[in-house]
Amino acid sequence: MENPYWLALANPELGYLTRIAAFTALFAGLSKAVEWVVASARPEGGVSSALAALSDPSKEGKARSGAQAASTVLSMVHALGTSAASIWTVQALLRGGAAADPEAVARLWSWALAYSQGYFIADGIYNALSEHGETWVLWHHAWMTLAHHPIGALSRGCMLMGCGDCSLAVWLSATGYLSEISTVFLNIRWFQHRWLRQHSIWYTINMILVLVTYPLARVIIPVPFILAGSLWPRWAEYQKQGLGSLVVFTSVTYSALTLMSMYFLYTLVNRGLHRALTLRPCADKGD
Repeated sequence: MENPYWLALANPELGYLTRIAAFTALFAGLSKAVEWVVASARPEGGVSSALAALSDPSKEGKARSGAQAASTVLSMVHALGTSAASIWTVQALLRGGAAADPEAVARLWSWALAYSQGYFIADGIYNALSEHGETWVLWHHAWMTLAHHPIGALSRGCMLMGCGDCSLAVWLSATGYLSEISTVFLNIRWFQHRWLRQHSIWYTINMILVLVTYPLARVIIPVPFILAGSLWPRWAEYQKQGLGSLVVFTSVTYSALTLMSMYFLYTLVNRGLHRALTLRPCADKGD
């Protein structure tokens, strides 16, 4: 059986690539717009002060930087879109039967993956060029683009990734994207750190949602549910088709991401649950 990654290079789907390019341009434009608006804001009261609080000190001098705010806004827009798409896709596949047309589900998920890759490419480039960029973000975005890209190619790539069953490939991809639900609450937490001057019950509520959705979506679902429940039982089938390397690649990367997620979860709670649920306002609010 053909390798889906080689097929994506040798015989790309132009419509799929066009959608990715369009979303990349959309996210790139949004990032520059947010960066400019935040960096230009002044703490003069009202909306301007709220925007100024999202800025960071620039390494180049006295000017403020809106780079981190731009990256967070992009992350939120991406997380909201992919969370909604993954929830709809997973529930449609779970219902099955006449209620879920496999082709319609695959088409919607192909659009969701194009949207997601547009974000990963735009934010990856933005991070590489930004003074506040982080290397791990580049690695994460590159892996996500590589791992999920063939599934959005509906002519052949999706079937190959699912070992002849496109719905299986969509299922493996969409369940993984449920992790973006926790990203929504993590981004809300970032905004709360910038805007709240003192602790609020809303901070505690949001942190409870973080501590529920983060381990569920990023630790429990990936290895026990996706790998052990859906992928590993089909090892012999993938191996027979010459695609055993896909199982190994997916297993290694999901396991690595799970370990990183476990470490981040530890950093959230290592000082105690009360500390995790209580806001300590940031000293630098852009004043």
